[in-house]
Amino acid sequence: MPLAEGLLGQARAQSASPNPSPFPQVPVVWPEVVVQLHAAGSAYIVDTRTDSLVATLPTGKGATLGSTTPDGKKVYVSNAGEGETEVVVIDLEAKRVAKRIATGNRPKHGLVSPDGRLVGVNHWGLDGGKLRHTFIRTQDDTIVRVVDLEVSGTPRGVTSMHNAWSLDSRLFFAVDRVDNRLVVIDTQDWSVRTFAVPSAPHYPVPSPDGRELWLVHEGNESVKPGVIVYDLTRPEMPVVARMELPLIGEDAVEAHHGNFSQDGRYFFVTNRGPGSKLAGREVAVFSAAEKRLVYRTTCASTGVGHVYNSPDGRYAVVTNYGNNVLSILDIEQMKVVKDLVIGSGRMGHVAFTPDGRYFYASNDKDGNLFKVDLWRMRVVKEIRTANAPGGGQVLNVWTNVFEELPRS
Repeated sequence: MPLAEGLLGQARAQSASPNPSPFPQVPVVWPEVVVQLHAAGSAYIVDTRTDSLVATLPTGKGATLGSTTPDGKKVYVSNAGEGETEVVVIDLEAKRVAKRIATGNRPKHGLVSPDGRLVGVNHWGLDGGKLRHTFIRTQDDTIVRVVDLEVSGTPRGVTSMHNAWSLDSRLFFAVDRVDNRLVVIDTQDWSVRTFAVPSAPHYPVPSPDGRELWLVHEGNESVKPGVIVYDLTRPEMPVVARMELPLIGEDAVEAHHGNFSQDGRYFFVTNRGPGSKLAGREVAVFSAAEKRLVYRTTCASTGVGHVYNSPDGRYAVVTNYGNNVLSILDIEQMKVVKDLVIGSGRMGHVAFTPDGRYFYASNDKDGNLFKVDLWRMRVVKEIRTANAPGGGQVLNVWTNVFEELPRS
């Protein structure tokens, strides 16, 4: 259900594309393979030229998230299952496991920096009662720093979630879900700052110009889910805006992920709903310039969690935790133009081909990959990989926030 058309039109007119990033960007290479990660402990490498499975590599329990280096040569996979401690390094050229690195208790989501030099790893479990952040040097895959953060509360579930890097690769943004804090680690001097958040923080996202950090927090019984915007141009990182999800007609409430459109004009936030009721269907769209809601839509997907950008920025693919429907959002029209029913379980993650014509989507229950023709908006192939529940992230090119793609 859109807001008044005049409001949307006004936001489009006022919200111009962001200034180019002032930080030099290393060239980003798109590999000719996609990697599907699986919770049972395997990584499946599929050649996108033939859509054939060319390698199956051992990872670990709960290894559903990873990160590619900007040069497209390696993938770092985090084993987040109970009892796991390792990040697995995959050599994409040789299609083999190159190394296993013990980083701490249940590594959640190791993320490669924009300059390709470091991997920042957060953890789902505490180490010695502290929240651990481990930094790996990609040149030789050795640990260069371990930053353990004191926490005062008692963990209620997992202790962290996702990370991001500042565009100059200096600051590492993470979240502390024990004491509800944003964590900022300066990798130049290894100093740490924390900022209180009103509910469980989930997803930090730097703006495309590198001047702001947008943090999605989940909400709870007394706090609405929403977004906090921090000013990265000032040392104290003051809050410049707070926004709430509209939650119109939603009876299951929990904000999940957020990301900017490829042109930087909009910020998309999903209402997944809590783990006990993955029924949220709303995608809220905020103006990046005006810091206000300009549109909202309800998807046929349930438990919506991710809004993946196509390379040309025309479409976004909404994946979920609740059913086997992918919703395709036309960003110019700001409406869902197709709902695709795929496989037999809930939909997970998406990776695009460089030209944007195709994307590969994982299905958690099937454990396989589905190739979708975005131009014709239909499934064209099922690629059998795991054939068992547990399908996780699909990745190829380097990304900072994994629903966004590199910007030219």
